[in-house]
Amino acid sequence: MNNCVEVKVSSIHGKGVFAKCNIKKGEVIAESHVILLHHNEQLPEQLATLEFPWDDEYYALCISDVGSFFNHSKQANTRIHQNQDKKTQEFIALCDIRKGDEVMIYYNDKFEEFIR
Repeated sequence: MNNCVEVKVSSIHGKGVFAKCNIKKGEVIAESHVILLHHNEQLPEQLATLEFPWDDEYYALCISDVGSFFNHSKQANTRIHQNQDKKTQEFIALCDIRKGDEVMIYYNDKFEEFIR
């Protein structure tokens, strides 16, 4: 796990990722390896909620670090960069993040419609 974040209980939902120190805009917060799962695979709900869109045929499931613990926000302070060759996802700060703040990503428009 990256030394600048930790997983803790979140007031938003379940567990979340929190800054252990100040994080600068553009800094890579974490890098998580993924496994690819075909869109047709029927996963238990607990796993299906942890999937990330990867491409037209596959979803990605983070298998290392803090990748599956980022909560959703319309005002996300972090973005995802997918490295197709390495099969990793990098989580990169969109702005300066203060120590103690929850680090959040924007899941996607479909998720936003779902929660409305």
